[in-house]
Amino acid sequence: MLIKKYISCALIFIFLIGGSFFISHNSKVFAEVHEHQQHGGHGQHTHSIKTTEVIVDVETSPASIKAGSMATILFSIKDKEGKPLQDLTITHDRLLHVVIVSEDFSVFAHIHPEDFGPITPEMKKTAKFMVRYPFPKAGHYLIAVDSAVKDVPFSEHFTIDITGEPKMDSFKKDFSREKQFEDYKVTFTSKPERIAAGKEITLKYAINKDGKTVTDLEPYLSAPMHLAIIMSNLNNFIHTHGEVPGALTAQQHTVGHFHGTVPEKFGPEIEAHVVFPAKGVYQIFSEVKHQGKVILLNFMVEVE
Repeated sequence: MLIKKYISCALIFIFLIGGSFFISHNSKVFAEVHEHQQHGGHGQHTHSIKTTEVIVDVETSPASIKAGSMATILFSIKDKEGKPLQDLTITHDRLLHVVIVSEDFSVFAHIHPEDFGPITPEMKKTAKFMVRYPFPKAGHYLIAVDSAVKDVPFSEHFTIDITGEPKMDSFKKDFSREKQFEDYKVTFTSKPERIAAGKEITLKYAINKDGKTVTDLEPYLSAPMHLAIIMSNLNNFIHTHGEVPGALTAQQHTVGHFHGTVPEKFGPEIEAHVVFPAKGVYQIFSEVKHQGKVILLNFMVEVE
């Protein structure tokens, strides 16, 4: 069986092979490289684009995954000639970041091959990396993988269907800007308030616990905050990072990447700079760490 689908000018081939579900993403991945120049004593960013071609093959076992059963997801990363890619570099303390999100936005996971054992020389040589996950509901899921080639980040995502019971519901719109997450009360704002596609937006979080501002947040995977932003139709995915307001210089700030040194303790405010690629509804999952525990926040925005 062959299904053709075009994503970002790339062909995705879906094959059924033996007891596994095999997907090949042959895509040109674009990463921004920012150069800082001084003009008349004022800092100014100029942007150049580097292109690197990466092939991501994804294989799941079993082929037909039922809700509640453990599945293995194997990523094979190759260069444009189809050879195992040898130039992967660690970003934010991990070689690969894998994000799993259900279509109704009720399920979220941010996992890594390192969570299941050390990265071995053989894994690096073959550029094959595995994660496992027990999909809790039947329905449509996004699976995204982020890594870097010679420190140039790339991201790829695909979707998969899970069978069985229980089935997930349709996602519900909720544009609340103040929410309670366990003991934490979080206020979420954007600047500007109306979000337009293709323009840089600043997202701001203010975090309180038990009526007091939280000033002792801790770094999580070498960043103040990790954000996974998913469009409601699962067609767009962004993995970006938060910043401590005022902690970065102009040279260190680039959209989508965190380049500064994270303070040992910070808060109560975190901000993130994001460019939404298209209009639509997006769910924003955000992870912060406090007193040794990772706290998952989620907010929804509509982009014009």
